[in-house]
Amino acid sequence: MALASELARRTGASLTLLRALEESLGRELSPDAELQGRSLRELLLSTETRRVEEIAERARASGLDVSVEVAWGVAWELVLDRVERDDYDLVIKPASGLSREGVVFFGSTALHLFRRCPCPIWIVGDDGRLPTRIMAAVDPTRTPRPRASAQRILSWAERVQDWSQAELEVVTAWHAAGAELLRESLDERELKEYVQSTHDRVEADLEQLISSRSPDTLQGRLVEGPADEVLPRVANERSVDLIVMGTRGRQDRVGDFLGETAETLIRQVRSSVLTIPPETGAE
Repeated sequence: MALASELARRTGASLTLLRALEESLGRELSPDAELQGRSLRELLLSTETRRVEEIAERARASGLDVSVEVAWGVAWELVLDRVERDDYDLVIKPASGLSREGVVFFGSTALHLFRRCPCPIWIVGDDGRLPTRIMAAVDPTRTPRPRASAQRILSWAERVQDWSQAELEVVTAWHAAGAELLRESLDERELKEYVQSTHDRVEADLEQLISSRSPDTLQGRLVEGPADEVLPRVANERSVDLIVMGTRGRQDRVGDFLGETAETLIRQVRSSVLTIPPETGAE
């Protein structure tokens, strides 16, 4: 709530507080308890509505435009329904906590939203403060879909940077595909040239991406290795408190926006995560 309120204050956006009540909370105890069960549901609904309204009133007192909705249902289904119905720009949700290793535990609701939501999802893994160090994870390949995704990721990362005055670093993971297998077919010089040419191509793509936006303010960095292995390590080592990353958005597989690499990555980080889906209908 603290982060959502601060963003609304800084951007002039309206804010909706949505509280989902799981159906199991008001489930009837027996076939003869219909009246009692219905009264219990009404009591739970009114009690929770009053609690959320108290939170909203405190935000309204500071000048924010805040609405409240408390509804029965599965949380991620309710969020998706409201996003599609009311065309929200951003969904913010607290994470479920931390593991013993200090890794953010996002929970099933967050994962469902990451996988399915057509608007950006910001899962807050810390105390709700604005970030101070942001990492934008991009694939700078110049083919249309990866480049469009990278542009959207950078657009949102720069927007958050502007809101928060945080440091922003653009990070790309790279590795020479099949290099280990090619050791048997190439001599050392040829293998080294192959790896170097891959690095140079990715570096040129990243430099071109950055120069097309804000070359004086954006910093780019290449890290060698599979993205799902090296990006969490870099984020944790550099004490990043927000990772901005894209989702795959496969148009032929409904409900599979996240992608295997991204899902593996978010299970290893100690920071908040902001996922950016592709534009609806993008090729």
